[in-house]
Amino acid sequence: MLLDVSRDYPTPIPAQIAAGIRDAVATGALSPNDAIPSTRVLAEQLGVSRGSVVTAYDQLEGEGYLLTSQGAPTRIHPDLTVAAPVPEPAGGSPARTTPKARISLKPSPGSAGTIRPATWRKAWREAAAEPGNSVDKSGEPELRHAVAEHLRLARSMRVSPDQIVVTGGSREGLMCILFALGPNLRVGVEDPGHPGLRRVIPLGGHEVVECATDTDGVVVSALPDSLDALLVTPSHLYPFGGAMPATRRVELLEWAARTETVVIEDDFNTELRYRISPQPALSSLATRADVFTLGTFSTLLSRELAAGYVVASPATVEVLREVRSVLGMPVSSVTQRAIAYLLNDGVARRSSRAVHRGLAQRRKVLNERLVPLINGAELAPGDGADLTVRFDTRNERDEFEQRLLEVGIESGHESALWTNSGDGLVLSFAHLSATDFDLAVEIVTRIV
Repeated sequence: MLLDVSRDYPTPIPAQIAAGIRDAVATGALSPNDAIPSTRVLAEQLGVSRGSVVTAYDQLEGEGYLLTSQGAPTRIHPDLTVAAPVPEPAGGSPARTTPKARISLKPSPGSAGTIRPATWRKAWREAAAEPGNSVDKSGEPELRHAVAEHLRLARSMRVSPDQIVVTGGSREGLMCILFALGPNLRVGVEDPGHPGLRRVIPLGGHEVVECATDTDGVVVSALPDSLDALLVTPSHLYPFGGAMPATRRVELLEWAARTETVVIEDDFNTELRYRISPQPALSSLATRADVFTLGTFSTLLSRELAAGYVVASPATVEVLREVRSVLGMPVSSVTQRAIAYLLNDGVARRSSRAVHRGLAQRRKVLNERLVPLINGAELAPGDGADLTVRFDTRNERDEFEQRLLEVGIESGHESALWTNSGDGLVLSFAHLSATDFDLAVEIVTRIV
């Protein structure tokens, strides 16, 4: 038997032998009723101790792979059922594969990030040098105070650090909120709207209720009164772009208070708007309505940073903290202290200003180079760098998409990004590095 075993592998030798025999059975190299070497012979072949082989054979016999009997060779169990091998493609020709994309233009909630590696290293050194204290599962006190101060300066939100719970990102934040609200919820989502967080809702056994939107956001007059919660993105409306105006926000909050519906505000892109100042968060406008605000550090600091927070009302924060405590620590203490350092040092606000300038420049490039060149192309009316391309026929769209894939660029489909949408392609340039942005524009221009 050709088994690959080595003491250099992290897996123990008996486990390697057992795995090798299972693989041989699965691939058909060994069939039911085949005789295999004795423990002594196999130990000599592999250069291992006989005890290792005996241990592996005992394990496989217990699993039903081997049949042993006194005075007879050990065999693959004759009653073992082996799954049929996957058939080869007809004609013997290799299956056609889609080229792997080097640059993805699928829409992403994050920007390319502007924090320099040296700044990151400094933040981590500062965080790692601090002595470890008792763990607060709601989040390190330094970070919760830093977030509260950042929200005050950047969003004019006056919240207590005690209202903030640190999470492992927006998705985990939403899960914590839904756990806190209870089982079997009816949760409204924007339709059309970005899918993002809505996919989390049914995982908890809750019902997704699609709610109509227009260019100002969710249509309040069309909302059902039977919702338990409503997830909205008032600061970044899809697919229209723009933000929910103040009058619609007030109308929504009055409806939520009247129907006792909890509002969950996904605030992921507010600080990266460059045409206008950030709109006030719903929680800062709320009077009687119960509002949770979901925040993330991914768009503000780095797309690779899986960390975020939830701002809860004073009435609901305790049950949210209890949920967070049961689920455990979401983000390492050193990471939290490093983020706190970046917030306190003003890095986050400087980063957002740099992203504003970068997005404005990218929109200008796309407007000048690609929009006039591609028939049916238009920039999203919001403040990002998303280019929508529509075609007369699906064949034309598929051909264009395939040509992009062949040169290493993948794109998004409108139908995959939001429901009840068109079927064009979406090319997003906001999250690319400067080098990839220039290359992607050049390649798309050449393809057109």
